[in-house]
Amino acid sequence: MVTVRASNQLADEQAALRRVATLVASGATPERVFQTVAEEAGRLLGARTAATVRWEEHWGLIVGSWSDGEGGGIEVGLQVPYSDPGSPVNRASHEGGRIDDYADIPGEAARLTRQAGYRSSVIAPITAGERLWGALFVFSARPNYFSPRAEQRLADFTQLVALALESAEAHDQLTASRARIVEASVAERRRLERNLHDGAQQRLITLSLHLRMAQECLRQDPAAAESLLEGVGEDLKLALEELQELARGLHPAILTDRGLVPALQSVASRAPFLVEITADAPARLPEPVEAAIYYVVAESLTNAAKHSGASEACVTLSSTADKVSVEIRDNGKGGVDLSKGTGVRGLADRVEALGGTLQLESDPGRGTVVRAELPLH
Repeated sequence: MVTVRASNQLADEQAALRRVATLVASGATPERVFQTVAEEAGRLLGARTAATVRWEEHWGLIVGSWSDGEGGGIEVGLQVPYSDPGSPVNRASHEGGRIDDYADIPGEAARLTRQAGYRSSVIAPITAGERLWGALFVFSARPNYFSPRAEQRLADFTQLVALALESAEAHDQLTASRARIVEASVAERRRLERNLHDGAQQRLITLSLHLRMAQECLRQDPAAAESLLEGVGEDLKLALEELQELARGLHPAILTDRGLVPALQSVASRAPFLVEITADAPARLPEPVEAAIYYVVAESLTNAAKHSGASEACVTLSSTADKVSVEIRDNGKGGVDLSKGTGVRGLADRVEALGGTLQLESDPGRGTVVRAELPLH
């Protein structure tokens, strides 16, 4: 009888997993996947409500919620504090476990649970990509409700759906990244159009008018024609400089002609503080990789100059047979947030589009470190 029950439970878990996997494969939004995971977990254990929680810096964010219709459920978007490492709720949510009665459990998370009308729970952490992603919470309105095997069943199910949760979130991040790349390309095209229209194009139109005037003056007033032509020469020089500046913004000439290290030295020489460059890499790298590293360094040093109050920075470039890495470290005030500001986010998109990774460490008062790693093949 026990064997039959265990077999039925395994079949239920596998069926629930198939439903989640099918949802992910269909390209469903992460929000729908998170909600479905909560629902399947709640139904598996015969619970009143369930929630998928993703860990943020100091709290758990409810990203998916399900209720059997009898309870009120837990609101998606709610931030629940789990910052007290000694509390039973925090311990169970990070290590796995159960709480059979919330009546005397301390902490804000337990208080909010009682306030919502729930008296017992089973909790399983979600580990995805070797990191603690979040946790699955399954609640009942009755104390001591869940069976002795409920904890293991939820842990088994959570282990099965962890990859699906990570895949759903990664798909959402990829979609957002693609959208940002498209938006950035449109914005860049408009910037180039505007710069061409307001700069070189207007200057060339003026040149055309002056040449026509000089042609009309050539026979009757050669001196005036000569003066006009002198002005044309100066305007032509300025127009060429503006076009070169635009071209440099698209792809620096020094990067094409001399390679990555001289290009980085050129960027460093323009910084308003001392920049030390250490390079251990081949003279030439694949062109897209060189461009990505160049812009990571240039943007990082620009941000340090504009926002951090740095007085020095160091750039370290290294490579192996398969990958190249660059690290930019400054001694500024720190506090940079990757999720805010289009500049750093754009760098991450550029690096990730080439199969690389970009990491940011910027604790307040401890400077900023930007690391990028890109594959060479």
